Amino acid sequence: MSTDAAPRCQVVGAPISSGLGNFKDRSEPFSEILELLSRPEVRLVTLHGRRGVGKSALGAKVVDALSAPPGSPYQGIANLSTRDFGTITLERVFFACVDLVAARDRPELEALWAGQRSDREKLARLFAALRGARYLLVLDNLEDQLSPEGHPAPSDLEAVFDIAFRMREAPQFLVTSQVPVLFDPALRPFHRNVHLVEGLPVDDSVQLLLELDPTGEAGVRNADRETLEWAVRRVHGVPRALELVVSTIMKDVLNIPSLLEVLADLPSKSEIVDSLAQKSLDLLTDEERRALDVLAVFGEPVPREAVSFVIEPFFPRDDAQRALARLVQLHMAMVDRASRRFRLLPLDADLAYGQLRDGGPWSRQSLERRVASWYARQRRPAPWRSVTDLTEYRQEFEHRVRAGDFDNAAFVVGEIEEFMVWHGSTRSVVGMHLALLGRTTSAPARLANLVGLGLARHVGGPADEALELMTEARDLAAELGERRQLARALFTLGDLHRSQRQLEAAARELDEAARLARTLGDQYLESHSLMCLSLTYSYMGDGPNALAVAERLHDLAVATGDPMTRARAADAKSLACIVVKRWDDVLSAVGQSLDAYAEAGVPEALGYATNVQGLGHLGLGQVEEAMASFRTARREGEEVETPRVEGLALFNLAWAHWTTGDLEAAADAARLSHQAFLRCGGQDALAAEALASAAAASAAGRDPVPGLLRCADLSTGNTDLVPGEWLTAEAERIRSLSEGATDEP
Repeated sequence: MSTDAAPRCQVVGAPISSGLGNFKDRSEPFSEILELLSRPEVRLVTLHGRRGVGKSALGAKVVDALSAPPGSPYQGIANLSTRDFGTITLERVFFACVDLVAARDRPELEALWAGQRSDREKLARLFAALRGARYLLVLDNLEDQLSPEGHPAPSDLEAVFDIAFRMREAPQFLVTSQVPVLFDPALRPFHRNVHLVEGLPVDDSVQLLLELDPTGEAGVRNADRETLEWAVRRVHGVPRALELVVSTIMKDVLNIPSLLEVLADLPSKSEIVDSLAQKSLDLLTDEERRALDVLAVFGEPVPREAVSFVIEPFFPRDDAQRALARLVQLHMAMVDRASRRFRLLPLDADLAYGQLRDGGPWSRQSLERRVASWYARQRRPAPWRSVTDLTEYRQEFEHRVRAGDFDNAAFVVGEIEEFMVWHGSTRSVVGMHLALLGRTTSAPARLANLVGLGLARHVGGPADEALELMTEARDLAAELGERRQLARALFTLGDLHRSQRQLEAAARELDEAARLARTLGDQYLESHSLMCLSLTYSYMGDGPNALAVAERLHDLAVATGDPMTRARAADAKSLACIVVKRWDDVLSAVGQSLDAYAEAGVPEALGYATNVQGLGHLGLGQVEEAMASFRTARREGEEVETPRVEGLALFNLAWAHWTTGDLEAAADAARLSHQAFLRCGGQDALAAEALASAAAASAAGRDPVPGLLRCADLSTGNTDLVPGEWLTAEAERIRSLSEGATDEP
């Protein structure tokens, strides 16, 4: 990847604060942050302090200084805020970094995200690709993702920091938060806290107060120095509080309060900022308050058209443009002039959202629904290239959940869940469905949530939970006459039963799923069902039927020209060829399937196919090549968080070690296989345990035959594992050698 130095530092993402022209020099913390960031060992600097104290402004000033030409120490800086686009996830961090690299390098990194690796591995590889240049990621308002004690709450955030701390080279982080971020003591050498305890110094606060009233309209410029100093001390120099004081004075044209009068009735210092914000909110006109409410519900920068869209059904005569302009004048909202997008300051957004009613025409629920409708209109139609193309779907989902509109939220995620699962975002799909579990009201919505969660659990585990979900989904789909959901449930149940050796049931379910999919015109599901049906026949040892179904798949692929169907046809054929012991054909078919899977851009099946490739090499006596394939398959299973693939590859790797006489390595690989199979469940865990026992016994000079025979019996019915007859033959060989030694005089 190219990391040639750019002529100037590239900054992506909206600045985390506005008004840098009015920034008052916090020289000590400013210099401290710059000095800390200059140290190679410091990976993260947290700037923390109370709300409104000016953390974001100071962070923005640091970014401005570090990115200013000439000669920035950084090649790129990315601004991310929890208040702009919600939770800062590993996915958001990944694509923020992608935005920093040269345009010619982005397709490679986007392909990395859509690949078969785990999210953690994707980020680690991204950071590795960025080596040779310095990058800074600014995470603003991170308290939204911290526990009350300061621990990163979402696992995504923990993973981001963990990877950054572990790697030799990685981007640095500048974090702003109301509470300091707490890490394990072992990580403290990489992390520094800068505590913004106080507001601005008195002189700077007074200067800011005067600049907030440039024309003297608020009467601040006419106040004496003693009054100004008392006023800024009264609010402890908190910049946002100073802004709210001036806006309160200017808005109240009826009473025309003085600076002293506004501050006289303030509550205790711990509540001062909230109290000021409340007073300003109360002074808004109805029209302005409604615009503010809408911005609070959006919670991110939006154009004027979005605000008008939400308001129009309730108050068609409202002038959203005029109201937004007034909010900007009052410092209640900010506007990015380049994008013409408006947003509230966090304090105002929280207060306004908290005051929305829970019922009635103009309520939190009704506004959330209307905001969701806005995002529904902004959706990007398929085909999609990456999960970032689904942003509007996911925003619509979040707002429907907040509205309590769980049924429609289930249908929204149902439109994108399969694409997300097959493109590396299984955990996100699980999280979305868990947010709806037990909360849908209609039977179709409940069914959609069961099927979607079952699909994600089928891919990411655990299988027992997937089986329970899909059994319930199948029964409900049949009761409702929902044929497509019934076909999806039957397919998943069939594939689950295949992995658990319930082969007769699997064949029935998969055959029915394929039939239903064909009548519905769902070629994607039909091909997937046929592939798994062929695999089921292979597990049964029925090579002719397995090959026949694979041929049906091939015909379907020719008719449709679909690379995914072509991949599945070759995948099914490769396993069927193991049953009939056509080892050259196994490798030929696997090669075709791997190429077609890559063309289709679906990484989830690669580990299974690569494992079969290893079996083909073993069948031809190519042990070293087999080991390489099994190791690759194991890694691919880890990267897509599919423990069954890990278990299969490790089991077969253990046998490959056995054939070379490396019994200790065989025992170790079999034990790891056992652990992987335990995570997904099924009989294969017992087979791996038996193989580990046999290898350990043989390595210790004990009789391995009982373990080998038990393993052969337990592994029968899974063609993805080395043939049980190989294990039986090895047991007979060892037994014959033992008997021959006993017969010697």
